[in-house]
Amino acid sequence: MHISLDRAAEGKPLVVVSVGCGHAVRSRLCELGVTVGSRIQYLYPSFFGDPKAYLVKGTVLCIRRSDAARILCRELPQESCPVPQPDES
Repeated sequence: MHISLDRAAEGKPLVVVSVGCGHAVRSRLCELGVTVGSRIQYLYPSFFGDPKAYLVKGTVLCIRRSDAARILCRELPQESCPVPQPDES
């Protein structure tokens, strides 16, 4: 089952199936690691809810809801994409 990234549950690991944004946004997301087959995980919303933070290849990215709505993903098992824990130093 495919879902758009903007509808992802918090902490649920996903894999990108397609990126349907405009050329400029798609190119920028590709440069940041959001490509077909890459793993992505919704971490948390911003203070006002948009943009949201996502974990992609070890980096936290903020993606606007309008762009996330055009990224289709499929769910992965929970253990395949762990959430990074904050340092306690």
